[in-house]
Amino acid sequence: MDATPPADTAPVDVTPNTAAHTRHRLLLAAERLVVGEGVHALSVRRIANAAQVNSALIRYHFGGTDGLLRDLALRNAARIADARLALLEDAAGFDAAVDALVLPLWTEAAMSPEYRAIVVLDEMFSRAAPGLHREIWAVFADGVARVGAALAACLPDVEPETLNWRIRFVTAAALDIPPRSTRMGEGGQDGDAERLASRRADRGERLAQFRRFAAHALRG
Repeated sequence: MDATPPADTAPVDVTPNTAAHTRHRLLLAAERLVVGEGVHALSVRRIANAAQVNSALIRYHFGGTDGLLRDLALRNAARIADARLALLEDAAGFDAAVDALVLPLWTEAAMSPEYRAIVVLDEMFSRAAPGLHREIWAVFADGVARVGAALAACLPDVEPETLNWRIRFVTAAALDIPPRSTRMGEGGQDGDAERLASRRADRGERLAQFRRFAAHALRG
């Protein structure tokens, strides 16, 4: 089965001098700061400097850093949820159910393809208010319930509570797959493209190993 989660977002017009371009730059800068240095490293000044825009534009476009982080969190949550729902459309059997759980955890982040969306979300949860937690869960709830039901149907001898703990264990374990973050080094765009291709190949190998681990852990 194809190990690459399906594309889930339409292209966005980020032509210079457009509002979409400015929003894109701010979200990209915030995402890279969140993964590279942690959510507590964020400030209006740091985000604006990284995006190379006026700091007043953060309030103009998002109402402040909290609004920007909410947008970023929900974008990444939607990427994971959409990838999972697409996989569930044709899911049949244990292997397909495992893929519906595991593959979305490797979905590329909303703004930076060198990161994973689940890592961005994990880093942001330390600052997120309960209201945002509920919003994010609402994005995931249907897909998580359907994955649980699909796995339960394939593992009828496993108690529901035990299976839920195994699903949580697999999900948490995915967060520890290195590298949690990857910083582009010097060398220009060609060098960055080569590094990104290498990281994607490495990530594919790690994913294949993790899928085998997840199948074993879920069976018990």
